[in-house]
Amino acid sequence: MKTVEYADQEIDGKELAFIIASMMIGIGVLTLPRLVATHTKGLDGLVSILFSGSFFLFFGWLLAKSISKFPKKSFFEYTSDMMTKPVALGLTSILALAFLFTCALETRVIANISKLYMFDQTPIEAIALTFLLVVVYCVSGSRVALLRLNLMFLPIVLTVTLIVQFSNISLFQLSNIQPSFTTSLNGYWQGAQETTFSFIGYTVILVYISLLKSPKVAPRMTMVGIGIPILLYLVIYTITIGVFGNLATSEIIYPTIEIAKEIEAPGGFIERFESIFFTVWIMTVFNTCSMAFDISIHLLHSITKLKRKTIILILSPLIYFVAVTPENAYQIQLLGKILAGIGFFYGVIFPVIFFSLTKIRKVIQHA
Repeated sequence: MKTVEYADQEIDGKELAFIIASMMIGIGVLTLPRLVATHTKGLDGLVSILFSGSFFLFFGWLLAKSISKFPKKSFFEYTSDMMTKPVALGLTSILALAFLFTCALETRVIANISKLYMFDQTPIEAIALTFLLVVVYCVSGSRVALLRLNLMFLPIVLTVTLIVQFSNISLFQLSNIQPSFTTSLNGYWQGAQETTFSFIGYTVILVYISLLKSPKVAPRMTMVGIGIPILLYLVIYTITIGVFGNLATSEIIYPTIEIAKEIEAPGGFIERFESIFFTVWIMTVFNTCSMAFDISIHLLHSITKLKRKTIILILSPLIYFVAVTPENAYQIQLLGKILAGIGFFYGVIFPVIFFSLTKIRKVIQHA
């Protein structure tokens, strides 16, 4: 009897690209236009997004290129080979906590937005708990099955998002995107810094590259996975600025959702389109949250050897506690900046160190 193609426990290059794109297109894109518009003028934020996107595109390629030389090995195993076990233990523990807190942050933000746009009478704690329980159910099953949800959800999310954006073309005003290139260099730089949390999601390859059938395709497919969000961010930012203008965009909490409220279907056929858009967007946030939780479980399993279900039982209450702890938007934003800083280390500094060590090791072996 033939084995079902998806009964294996490996992923191909296309699936890796979808995983990276889904991880990057999470809650960050909902606030990206506001954060970038705060530091730039007119449509100048596109320069910040392009600069930042190109920067992370290169380091994503470098990271994939470096770790693809250790096929089928976990993060703890290949860092142990290159940096000794004590260092690998520390790096694995910090990365596990970072993804754990990422899951908590995603859960809290999705609860906040759900209360704001859909369940205004429901306590945030109840919304967060309901969402987290579904995530726990998801990570309790097959890892590869969880990852392949991206193949189903991401095309739907991209399609609906683009429909939302281009449905507002009639409201686009050229006066809102002017003047051009009047932002200071510091403004461009600060705008680029604000995109770090939205772009740093490609660090998932640190863990998921071990599931790849052919590690040689990792660098190329990583660039494809990063390129999809870059193009999406450029479209979203252009339409948002064109509709709301720079000043209004910098004051709106979730511009990407608000742009959906501007859609007016003929005859009032669809009302409150933002609710439909947000419901679809939950698919991506669910995938992002589930993958972050799964990565934490995998990393902790690699250093503790505890059973997967035991780790889930330990981490679930911790994630919920972290998710409901922040008292205001400032504390949530602070957590996001801390996670962006940690992600910057693993996505930019770590690949430089790791690549250098592989070159040094190669020279020593040939000496």
